Amino acid sequence: MKKQTYYFGDLRGEAYYKPCGEGWEVGFFFGKDRVFVGNFIHQREAKKWWSMMSKEVYGFGKKYSVTEEVSFAWYKKFFSHHLYRCYYAWLDKEFAGYQREFNKAFAKDQKKYKAISK
Repeated sequence: MKKQTYYFGDLRGEAYYKPCGEGWEVGFFFGKDRVFVGNFIHQREAKKWWSMMSKEVYGFGKKYSVTEEVSFAWYKKFFSHHLYRCYYAWLDKEFAGYQREFNKAFAKDQKKYKAISK
């Protein structure tokens, strides 16, 4: 299990990356509150998201710093929405690649099947 600690002013967050069942899990906690969790079947995908999430967390912390006017509960929700938005955008890109790959493989297999069935 990997862990990484991030600081947002006085707030402390912790990201984790661990095996979970037959897959992998990447998540983020503020204290005891889980604000993000992503599940993956393949370790390669989990590692890619782990590095992307790290960049997103640093970028978010720099762009949206914690001030005294911001409540902790609201900031957690704001941060959670940001991570999920980035996560699903990243998944859309990954799935598009898989769709191309499997459509190509299916067309190849279909062509071979037609040749065999004649």
